[in-house]
Amino acid sequence: MRDRIRISRWTRRGEWRVREAATRRLKINTAPGKNHIRKGRAHEYLMNGIIAGILLVLSVGCTSSIFITRPVEDEPSLLVGLTTYHDKVRAAEVRHDHPVDWSAADLQAILKRLAIQEGIGLLDSSSPPQAVFALEDLTTLTPALQETFKLATPSDWIVFAVWGSSGTSQALEVTSGGMYLQDQRLHIMLANHRERVSSEQKGIQAIHNNPFRAMKDVKRRLMFYPTSYVIESRSNWIAGGFDSPVSELILDYQALLATKSPDTPTGIKEVTASDIPKADSTPARSTDAEVGVLKEEITNLKEELSRLQQQINQQAEKRSRTKVSSPTRPPSTSYPNQPSP
Repeated sequence: MRDRIRISRWTRRGEWRVREAATRRLKINTAPGKNHIRKGRAHEYLMNGIIAGILLVLSVGCTSSIFITRPVEDEPSLLVGLTTYHDKVRAAEVRHDHPVDWSAADLQAILKRLAIQEGIGLLDSSSPPQAVFALEDLTTLTPALQETFKLATPSDWIVFAVWGSSGTSQALEVTSGGMYLQDQRLHIMLANHRERVSSEQKGIQAIHNNPFRAMKDVKRRLMFYPTSYVIESRSNWIAGGFDSPVSELILDYQALLATKSPDTPTGIKEVTASDIPKADSTPARSTDAEVGVLKEEITNLKEELSRLQQQINQQAEKRSRTKVSSPTRPPSTSYPNQPSP
C-alpha cells in the first residue's frame, strides 16, 4: 500500500513538472516580439533557399549548351554546319522549310546585299553601314552553305562562322550567325561581325558550342538593300541565358530573285579585304550602303516637306475664305480731337 502511495506521488510530481515546462515554453513562444522575430527568420531562410535554387538552375543552364552543332565544313578559316536544340522534345517543335536546294548565284545575290550598322542606340555614335561579307569570304562560304542547306532537316538552323585576322595586330576575328527558311521567308541572323576573340581556343570552342553567342554586347542592326524586300528587322534572343540578342532580318527572297538579276546585285558594292574600314584608319569615302541609307532619308524628308506644304496651303486657303466672308466696314472720317459742330 505504501508503495502504491509513493508511486502515485511520483506520478503527480512528474505530471506537475511536465505541465510547468509546457507552460514555460508557451510563455516564451507567445512573448511579445518573439513570434515576430521567428517568423521573420523563417521567411529569410525561405527566401535564401529560393534564391540559391534559382542561381543553381541558372548556373547549370549557363554551363551546359542548349544547342548541338554538327559541322559540315570545318576549316581554320570557316565553319559551316547544322545546329539544333539539345532537348529532343524542344527540337521536334521547330519546323523549318528544309532541306533547300540553292544555286550559287542566288545565294551570292542575297549575301552581297547584306550590311551591318553598329551603334544604333540613342546615346551611341552610329557608324556607316559596312558589308557583312568580303568577296573572298563569299567564294568559300557560298558552296559550303549550298551543301549544308541540302543536308538540313526541319529542326535545324544553318550556322556559319568566318574567321580572320584584324589588321596589323593579327588578332583573331569572327563573323558568325545563322540562316533558316520558314513560311517561304528567309531568316538571316548575325551574332558577331568581325568581333575580336580574346583567346583563340576558348573563342573557337564557344562558337562551336553555341554559334549564336555574341562575343561582345554591341548594338547593331542587320540591313539589306533594296529595303523593299525586308519584311521585318528585329532582335532575337535565341542564344538563351544572359547572352546578348542576335540581329535578325526576314526577307522576301523569292520576290528579290524573281525581279532582280542575281549576277548584278545593287545597293552594296562587292567589297574586298582592302575595302574594310579599320578602327584606327581615317574615315573612308561613303560606300554604296551608306549612300542608300542617305537616299532613303532624303526621300522621307521630301515626303515630310510635301505634307507640311499641303498643310500650309490649306491654312492659307482657310484664312482667305475667312477674310472674304467677313463684312468690310467703311473707314471712319471723324477724328477724336475734332470739336463737335
